[in-house]
Amino acid sequence: MVNPDTLLTVLQTKRLLLRPFEERDYSLILRISSDPQTTKYLYYWALNGITPEGDARRFLNYALKNWQKDPIRAREYCVTLKETGNSIGDGSVEWVENEPGTAEIGWILLPAYRGQGYATEMGRELMRAAFDIMGAHTVIAHCDARNAPSYRVMERLGMTLRGTVSKARPAKRAGEENGDERTYAISLSEWNDNQHK
Repeated sequence: MVNPDTLLTVLQTKRLLLRPFEERDYSLILRISSDPQTTKYLYYWALNGITPEGDARRFLNYALKNWQKDPIRAREYCVTLKETGNSIGDGSVEWVENEPGTAEIGWILLPAYRGQGYATEMGRELMRAAFDIMGAHTVIAHCDARNAPSYRVMERLGMTLRGTVSKARPAKRAGEENGDERTYAISLSEWNDNQHK
C-alpha cells in the first residue's frame, strides 16, 4: 500500500504543478508579502509592524518545517505553471485542529495570475487530495468577507457558506476595523455527487 504522504508530495492539474516549498522560493513569497493588494485580506500577513521580509521569512520557515514533521498535518505548496515553470502562488491543505476528519484548503495567487481559473483549478485538486488521499469527510475554507473573488472560488468548487464570524479577521493597522470571516464547507458526499454531474 502506498503511503498517503508520498501521494501528497506533488500534486498536478492540467496547467499547474504543486510542489513543496524550498528555500529558493523566498523570492516568490517576498513578492506576495510585498504586495498590499495581495496581503490585504490574508489573515497573518502584513500585520502592524511586520515587514514584507519578516512575513516572507516567517511563512517560508513555517512551510519548510511542516514538510519535515511526522506525521505531516499541514502542507504548503509552491504553485507553478507547467508550461513556463513560473511560480505563481501558494496552495495549502491541512488537518483542522480539534475537528477530526476535517481538512482546510487555501490559496494565494500573484495579481498577474488572477482571473484565469488557476485558483479554482488548484482548489479542486487540493480538495481531491483532502478527500481521496487524506480521507477527510469535510473540507472547509475561510476568507475575509470583503474578499469576494476568494469566496466566489469556494462557491465554484461546490462549497456552501457555513457561517460568518463578526470581526474575526485582524486589522492590518492601528485605527482599522477587524474584518468579518466567512467559512465555506463541502462534505464528502457532496464532493462525490459533484464528480458525477
